[in-house]
Amino acid sequence: MKTYNLNFINIFQMESFIEQNEGISKCNELLVQIFSGILDQVLLLDITNKILEVLPNAKIIGSTTDGEIIEDEVHTNSIVISFTTFKKSKTKISIIKDVNKKQSNQAGISIANNLVQDDTKVMILFGDGLNINGEEFLNGVQNSVKDIVISGGLAGDNATFSETFVICQNEIISHAVVGVSISSKELKVNHGYSFAWQNIGRKFKVNKSEKGRVYEVDGMTPVELYAKYLGQEVADLLPGIGIEFPLIIQDGNIDIARAVLEKSDDGSLVFAGSIEEDSIVRFGVGNSNELLTDAYNLAVEVGNKDSQNIFIYSCMARRRFLGSQASEDIKNFTKISNVSGFFTYGEFFTINNEYKLLNETLTVLSMSEESNTTNNINFIDEVNNVSQVTTLQALSHLVNVSSNELEMLNGNLEDRITTEIEKNIENEKKIFDSMKMSSLGDMIANIAHQWRQPLSVITTCASSMQIQQELGILDEEIIIKNTKSMIYQAEYLSDTINTFRDFIKEDYVLDNIILEKDIKKTLKLLDVVLKDNMIELVDEIDYEKSTILRLISGELSQVIINIFNNAKDALIENKIMDKWIKLSVNFTGDNCIITIEDNAGGIPADVLPKIFEPYFTTKHQTTGTGIGLYMSYDIVTKHFAGNLYARNTQNGAKFYIEIPKPKE
Repeated sequence: MKTYNLNFINIFQMESFIEQNEGISKCNELLVQIFSGILDQVLLLDITNKILEVLPNAKIIGSTTDGEIIEDEVHTNSIVISFTTFKKSKTKISIIKDVNKKQSNQAGISIANNLVQDDTKVMILFGDGLNINGEEFLNGVQNSVKDIVISGGLAGDNATFSETFVICQNEIISHAVVGVSISSKELKVNHGYSFAWQNIGRKFKVNKSEKGRVYEVDGMTPVELYAKYLGQEVADLLPGIGIEFPLIIQDGNIDIARAVLEKSDDGSLVFAGSIEEDSIVRFGVGNSNELLTDAYNLAVEVGNKDSQNIFIYSCMARRRFLGSQASEDIKNFTKISNVSGFFTYGEFFTINNEYKLLNETLTVLSMSEESNTTNNINFIDEVNNVSQVTTLQALSHLVNVSSNELEMLNGNLEDRITTEIEKNIENEKKIFDSMKMSSLGDMIANIAHQWRQPLSVITTCASSMQIQQELGILDEEIIIKNTKSMIYQAEYLSDTINTFRDFIKEDYVLDNIILEKDIKKTLKLLDVVLKDNMIELVDEIDYEKSTILRLISGELSQVIINIFNNAKDALIENKIMDKWIKLSVNFTGDNCIITIEDNAGGIPADVLPKIFEPYFTTKHQTTGTGIGLYMSYDIVTKHFAGNLYARNTQNGAKFYIEIPKPKE
């Protein structure tokens, strides 16, 4: 195996290069990779046609780029051609055309099925950088193959983001994916990557996204996020500059960057790979010292393994960020073997047998058909611009430490808030229970008063029958009459107990109740207090209806009783002569509205907005706590998902209890 790399100038120069290197022309198994920063389809077609004319056995794949790599040099707007000869391996190429983002997964399945052979060790894949979803494409590949190294990347177009091409034989085409499989029992394949971009600043949560398009992060559009934290100038230069400031997500134990590819008018951004909803992301920034050091370490690692050629598929952001230092990112790999490759819009890589789309990363593919190919390599570990790099490191460290401290403070604050909320909930429950016990006291007094008459009737009937028996005048007709009367009164007592039992239930379980029936039972509990205070009940409810609501049993009764008690107190306090309380039920749309109106003269305008506030009362502290209407409001709004409000009418105050009807 051997690779010959050419910096293309013209067709004649290429022909001469092939003639001078007999290993190319005499090889039966030849792979040609073309990396072109010149997006001239006619020129590329001339090149591929000439190669196939001179080398009919050649298998050609290629890609347009955002920069080209040849040995230890980084070029732009050039064409690099790599000729790789194999002695012990077989190659096979394939192209899938007419691919778009939605069809990317199927394209991955198809090309993998086309390429895989017995003993396939590696597949090099290139895809249109703008019109396919690289992540979905790799997922498709993953569905078809395993235990095969995947390398390559997405085509570029010099950051114009207009149109990219891939190459297969003499086809130069967009909306396509191409690939080559290399198969051999003897082939040794090594794959490595260098990332080294730093997470910086605070964490953000992705609120809304759809695969590669992100619509909302931390309650703002991604463009607004970039403008807020990186400046309006950076936001205005998106998507081009966005690739230098990716969002970084953690995938298992590795950080994966997602670079910006497209900006939309709605403020959303399209990234080179999926960012799932609820993902936690941070901004990434490059540190040239870290990048070059990490690339050096990767070169040392690759140098310890057999390698007869090296292909580098690196992210455009590294080249643009490193600038004149970009060649230093790759120079140590030339100490190992011949090097060629290109700068991509996304790198294909294999991690733990999973195929990942990376950004901001330098990936290296090395292959060898022989053993013991590398020995005693002297790598260059010099790093320039140390003072500038140290400053960037210090600033990055400062921002990250500050962000971590703020996150810790926020976490502590959230814990304290949670604790206080729990305390408030517990206190509110105590208040609620206290209010209920107060209502129970009033109700028990009402029940005791209600029971006087039926108990008196029962006692009278029993005494009457006892006296008549002693006088010998008790007959069957009297027994039947008095027994029926006592049974009727006993049933009345039983009904009262059942109504009271429903009110004091504490299981707090939602159940279907019949509104009219529930109100009728509640009015029984209020009957005596209304009569004792000479208050007329104007009941406008149609008890023939059966309106089903989903509520906690007893809570509606509690709300109605609280409002009735407030109305009663107002009627007495204002010394109204002909006192009345009107009760009705109406329906509007999806809501049931219970209204309770009195003729006590209304609520003062300055008091009306405050009546549902906790502890607000106009009564003397010995007679009012100010929690009745507050807890009623809490029940209706939180438990019923409804609304409780009051208005003044020409007669007095009118309370509205709005409860949504259950969805069918």
